Amino acid sequence: MSTSNHRVFTRLVAPAVLSVAIVGLGACSGQPRGMTGQGTVDVANKELQANQRIMALESVWTDAGADPATLRAARTASKDVLWKSSAPEVLRERALALLLTDTTAEGMADTRKFLALRLPTESQWRLVTAMSEAIRARAGDPEWKSLSASLVRSYARTVPVPPDDQRPERAALAALHPDKDVAGAVFDVFVHPAENGAPKIPDDSAEKSRQAAWELLGRIDPDGSRRTVLAAGESSSDPLVRDINRCAREMAVVPITGSELGWLRGLMDEKDKRNASWWSETSSAVAKLGTGQRAGLRLRHLEPIRWAAANRSDWLGASREQLFAELTGRLSGRRVWLNTEGSVGMDGKSRETPRDWADQLVWGDLLSILVIDEALRSPAVVGELFAQAMVDRADTSTEYGGVLWSADQGGVVPGSVRGAKVVAGPGAFALRSYPPRTTERKDDRTFMAAEAMFKDSPRAIAHYHFHVQKPNNSDYAGPGRGDLEYATTHGRNCLVFTSVREGVMDVDYYQNNGVVIDLGEIAMGR
Repeated sequence: MSTSNHRVFTRLVAPAVLSVAIVGLGACSGQPRGMTGQGTVDVANKELQANQRIMALESVWTDAGADPATLRAARTASKDVLWKSSAPEVLRERALALLLTDTTAEGMADTRKFLALRLPTESQWRLVTAMSEAIRARAGDPEWKSLSASLVRSYARTVPVPPDDQRPERAALAALHPDKDVAGAVFDVFVHPAENGAPKIPDDSAEKSRQAAWELLGRIDPDGSRRTVLAAGESSSDPLVRDINRCAREMAVVPITGSELGWLRGLMDEKDKRNASWWSETSSAVAKLGTGQRAGLRLRHLEPIRWAAANRSDWLGASREQLFAELTGRLSGRRVWLNTEGSVGMDGKSRETPRDWADQLVWGDLLSILVIDEALRSPAVVGELFAQAMVDRADTSTEYGGVLWSADQGGVVPGSVRGAKVVAGPGAFALRSYPPRTTERKDDRTFMAAEAMFKDSPRAIAHYHFHVQKPNNSDYAGPGRGDLEYATTHGRNCLVFTSVREGVMDVDYYQNNGVVIDLGEIAMGR
């Protein structure tokens, strides 16, 4: 639910206003004046113990009886408690149970509306469980299917426990959609958000539900194979579904995460005239790939494939084993720096050579790393990176980052100055720094990617950032846990440049599945 709607709703049920309303209703219905109002005051009284507040809430419901007006006031008392995550869990659980005792048509419709708004942002796990179980218990009523979108938004949030296959939201979705597997039910929310209860109001649009559904499918269907089948069988006229199908058909990939879904939209944006030619060149290159080369392809592999087709056709025709040999040969003898501080691999170990990750590196990964390494052998690219690193070091409010492109696709060709662009030769590379806005800065050891980095870079090769707080920063040579989460969330090829001594930076490549490959040192002026 959007912040603005949350504010409106809580104003309607603010305790002081609620007490006055219930007192008036009690007097009109012939109940002893002040009885229900006092009960409401006690429910809101944080000085009372949880059991006392529960008794007061139960009193409000008892006083309400079957009178529609006082029943609505009792419902408001329960919802007021349920909106407050700071209230004791046992009180909130009882408030939910009492809310569900109103089985009138008006009451049940109001309860569904309330749960649809509250569940996606509910922070107390016992309440998430209770709400999900309440929905599951009523799945036989088709009206409750309208909670599907809210269940998906809640389920899309990651929690340490329980595991995904034991989440209460999953059980509720399965009950609401007995004719589908869970991936199918979530995909149905993605394709038909409004039909599954997604709000239609402008500031809480169906886009939130669609984004959450795709993020969740990224966990349920990590390789995208189930989504490929589901999308192919979907007759929806929705443009996004058509784009996903086209991407699967012509590029042999589907976006995995919600961020990648936005990435695909960027590639399909007709306002950028370069997208159409990029798509044509890339799909032609992908069409030449064999089965082994297509295995595990992701969106992040597509631009390296296009670049290689134009500039290193021998790589495009090579097998995975040949690319692996090419990469290990290139890296042999280079000095590497292991991360000795903070998080390193997903398992906490420093493993940073291709051999360490041989089982996890697909053909597209190896090609991408080789293309990136080619860029880093360019003196102009290296010079620009050091210039950006020096600006970062001087600014202690944040870490800086940017985007690496092929020069014909975006960015700024190194050496360009105001009013005079450098003419880049075939296969050249370009860079652009994206300093975070003032409001996006956290501290000198945190990289906060600017939104423009994603908007501007659908055809980019990689995202990068710096660890250059001091000349010798070698203890932090490599990605931290937050950096690895970034790669997983956004699906990008990622680089981190770490200052290891004056004029020298170590380069680490990392990607979504925790793979980290140290590409060795780059030096200023060389």
